[in-house]
Amino acid sequence: MSLRVDLTPDPPYGEGIAVLEDVLRATTSIGMLLETGAREVWATRSTRGACERARQGDLLLREKEDWMPEGFHHGTSPTALERIDVHGRRVFCTSGHLPAALESVNRNADVWLASLRNAPAVVERLDAEAPSQAALVCAGFRRAEALDDALATGLIVRALAARDGSFALGNAARLSASLPVANPNPLEALATSASGRFLQGMGFEADLVTASRVGADRTVPVQQGSERSRTGLLYRFVAAP
Repeated sequence: MSLRVDLTPDPPYGEGIAVLEDVLRATTSIGMLLETGAREVWATRSTRGACERARQGDLLLREKEDWMPEGFHHGTSPTALERIDVHGRRVFCTSGHLPAALESVNRNADVWLASLRNAPAVVERLDAEAPSQAALVCAGFRRAEALDDALATGLIVRALAARDGSFALGNAARLSASLPVANPNPLEALATSASGRFLQGMGFEADLVTASRVGADRTVPVQQGSERSRTGLLYRFVAAP
């Protein structure tokens, strides 16, 4: 397997599998929603686009939780989502960094989402499918590298290398693989990351605890299509079979 690691999106990407990480908080929240029974989750950067596509019974979640537009029900806090019954529902999530990363990925690629919570499940699925090419793409934070995303990437790289050492690791892969060794406590790493400090400043310390639970989820979100609204793209994710 040819393995590529990008600490921020760096298109173009070819065919194969692209695994995107936005640990704080989009890929963590989407994985948890599907893990707890959501039928499908749509990710978009557009509040208006989510409202246009939502129907009665759908759940609308807004990333920026300082205020809720009409029609929205909750924020995207993974800790809060643990208390919400989403079984069988269609969910729309707004996000800034994940949709931007999704826009950078070639449409010929199969897109999966990874976090610390489902990193072992992602490794098992990559190992089982054995694609010829795979790219691990960190969404980043404010157009810069994000420790939380790189840490999840590093866990995946280390596990893949332990299973099959036949592929060469580039500089970004080696750098990310060193992070779990340098940061053996995931919660402490998240707390010192730029995105973690930002969330703590907004009062979401508990989200770091929820996001740091390595292996808590078995679900791997996979993209199944996208739609364009008048205000932007929406990306549909379901649980991998």
